[in-house]
Amino acid sequence: MKQNISFLVILIALLFSSSCSKDAIFDESYYYTNLSFPDSSSTHPKASIYQGIIDEFINNGGIGTSVLIRDQYGTWLGVGGYADIKSKIKVQPGNQFLIASTSKTFTATVAFKCIEKGLIELDDPVNKWIDQNICDEIDNANESTIKDLIGHTSSIRDLYTANHLMQYMNNNYHNWQNRDMLKFVYGKKAYFNVGKWQYSNVNYILLGMAIEKATGLSLKELYEQIIFDPLNLTSAYYGTGTERLPPGVVKGYSDIYSNNTFVEAINYYEDDIGVGGDGGISINAQDLGKFMDELMKGNIVNDESLAQMTDWFEGGYSTDGMAGYGLYHEDYEYGPTIGHGGGIVGWEAGMDYFSDHDVTIIKLFNTDLILTTEKYNNNLNNFSINLKKAVFSE
Repeated sequence: MKQNISFLVILIALLFSSSCSKDAIFDESYYYTNLSFPDSSSTHPKASIYQGIIDEFINNGGIGTSVLIRDQYGTWLGVGGYADIKSKIKVQPGNQFLIASTSKTFTATVAFKCIEKGLIELDDPVNKWIDQNICDEIDNANESTIKDLIGHTSSIRDLYTANHLMQYMNNNYHNWQNRDMLKFVYGKKAYFNVGKWQYSNVNYILLGMAIEKATGLSLKELYEQIIFDPLNLTSAYYGTGTERLPPGVVKGYSDIYSNNTFVEAINYYEDDIGVGGDGGISINAQDLGKFMDELMKGNIVNDESLAQMTDWFEGGYSTDGMAGYGLYHEDYEYGPTIGHGGGIVGWEAGMDYFSDHDVTIIKLFNTDLILTTEKYNNNLNNFSINLKKAVFSE
């Protein structure tokens, strides 16, 4: 959900020291392990190569991962490490992971479906759908449009600040709702004038509120009716309040002191999920891969919407990357990719579609890069590099 907040790492580590974690014991039957469609893992010609790369990652300090690779040989699913360390339960291919900001692609997809139905328009001002008393408190909200929210060009301030983190780290779970989260940016000056790209989770909290107002449905209902149910994504889940997490999501872990010692982190991400369209979906690698494939095939939104989502402009996190509307574009030696990533305390996710090769790679982790060491970071980077090399080698 939150990205590029490394300046807060020291603060988080200090706050963790005054908190305690939930470390409940579960039976193996607790964890969701079903798959929604057959895969080609057992007959895939690169199965041993892909699994060897996962095993190397885990042997070098990774906690748990679930990977999907759909290439010219079919769909391969592989896992490694632990879903639950204390219960001694290992990751299975059907296990659900939180995907953090990768959820934003789902929210953008829902928004474009609503646009197709004439329920909301890209050029609608934000204050058409968000209460005026809220917009007046958020710099740039009254000047921004729905398009600005989807593309992160509102330049509205992000909510992940020292003040926000101190409250949820010290007091753990608050059951915050979307309006509670927005208060963290009330009166805060925007990054830039409207029109310049700057990532902010507030954009998607507001977007979620807007499409709920336009449709009269909750985000949970919209995700289910537009994406989860039509695609038969049986592992996909989004909830709010006390039902933010379904049974069976693997435990998330964080290296709170950045010393290669990981602890369960549920206390530190509960307030970050189920508060709006910026994150909170849990899903397994197989279903996330299917979502991405069906989106790229034009089987969820129409051609006009997909063209808008992939109308790239200057923005994103890397010098050779570009931003779109719910999606990002990167150039690698293997060709361009379309996708989205995400991370919160305890979780990382990556979703990439290599358009030149019609290849999809999904990587889910129950650890984060917010609190980490150079050793773990290098291990993860090597894992990603080696995986791509293996996929695109002859």
